[in-house]
Amino acid sequence: MKESIIIKNFGPLKEVEIDDIKPLTVFIGKSAGGKSIIMKVIVLMRYIYKMVNIRSYLKNAKITRSPFKLRFNSLLHDGLKGMITAQTEIYYTVEINGNKYTLKYTNRGLQSDINIPDKDLIFFKEAYVSGMRSLIPIWASKAVSVKGENLGFFFHETFNDFNDATDVIKEQKLEYLNLKMKVRKSGNRPKLFTIESLQNDAVPIELRYASSGIQTSAPLVAIVHYFAQEFSFKDAFQRSVLNYLYKQDLLTKFTLGINRNKLGKYVHIHIEEVELSLAPEDQRAFMSNLVEEVFHKNKKDRKLGLMVSTHSPYIVNHLNVLLRAGYFEKARENYPFLEKDDIAVYRVNEGKIISLMATDNDTGEYVINALDMSDTMERIFEEYESMEE
Repeated sequence: MKESIIIKNFGPLKEVEIDDIKPLTVFIGKSAGGKSIIMKVIVLMRYIYKMVNIRSYLKNAKITRSPFKLRFNSLLHDGLKGMITAQTEIYYTVEINGNKYTLKYTNRGLQSDINIPDKDLIFFKEAYVSGMRSLIPIWASKAVSVKGENLGFFFHETFNDFNDATDVIKEQKLEYLNLKMKVRKSGNRPKLFTIESLQNDAVPIELRYASSGIQTSAPLVAIVHYFAQEFSFKDAFQRSVLNYLYKQDLLTKFTLGINRNKLGKYVHIHIEEVELSLAPEDQRAFMSNLVEEVFHKNKKDRKLGLMVSTHSPYIVNHLNVLLRAGYFEKARENYPFLEKDDIAVYRVNEGKIISLMATDNDTGEYVINALDMSDTMERIFEEYESMEE
């Protein structure tokens, strides 16, 4: 399965084209440059493609009445609607088994009337982890009293995924900090999240009172672990398809074309500011942890994709380490290595993207061109050295 996307004139984005969305895709750039907007457009189009697959699955099974209508504007949240103009264009294409299926948004209209044969059907699960995730611990501790409050669509999607994750995860290791998060539930009271050491008998502390780095990263690790290993596609399929057939009294008309177990299963996790509130060395360990969960420890019935935005040169430079580890047998044993065909890093600048992937002239290895990411430190050093009494 191969995905590609073209985005034109969407908010700060002038023209963005990715001809092959890699399993690990990273966007780095200045604040307000459009990194998160790219991810939000991609997760939107992936969600629509998921629904088109469900619609095709039902149509192929002789269910002619569609369970939903895809209204593009109703899917735009948290300010995205205001970024649309008459010049906005989006082209999202999935290629599978040599066949291409394209969703288009042009002239203020969505073109999604495509039918996918059984052999090309796939099932997507989309997750978006908001940069506001630092609010999760306090929000979870006051779940009853804040009922009805609204912190935006993407925050609530993030919180709901965290809530689902901690329904099944009772202990989550945070190895990058040598800690673990425990989850306790008692009756109708909010869940209690505590942070404990992995090695000593230090006094546990509630997640909401922990450091900012723990508060932002612990929920994220739990969400990633959940989708990599615990998420049930069977339950998700039942919610999406079978419950609809039952409610509409259409089960007797349903003619199975393809067994749902044979559908290709993909989970895409999109993360804003992956490094949020973590020190440089912790960022490195954290990124290794995410790569290991997504690409090495994932349940084999699914393929995972990870898409992140970052401001951090440490994240990008550490990915070079994991990428190089893929070239050496001994390093592959000691690192959560990355394959060269599985990663792409882009700089977002002035509404466009520039690929930072290159080939090392000396070794012939695939690398991320991060040479200019130390410029700020060099300027600081030069300014320091140039001071006169």
